[in-house]
Amino acid sequence: MSSKLEARIEALEREVREVAKVVQTLAVRPDWRSTFGMSANDPGFEEMVRLGREYRMRQRPKSKRNARR
Repeated sequence: MSSKLEARIEALEREVREVAKVVQTLAVRPDWRSTFGMSANDPGFEEMVRLGREYRMRQRPKSKRNARR
């Protein structure tokens, strides 16, 4: 290999190492575990859950038993 090519490869390898370091420092767990529990004991969140549950219950088809009532 020519020394010019070797120098370019070394420069690229150095740059890749630097980029990898930056990526590692910025890396955050992007899955559900990073946000699990964030809304614990939050009344607004609990109300949202309650309202969502009420909405889903209203969307269910009425059974014959409940339709007579």
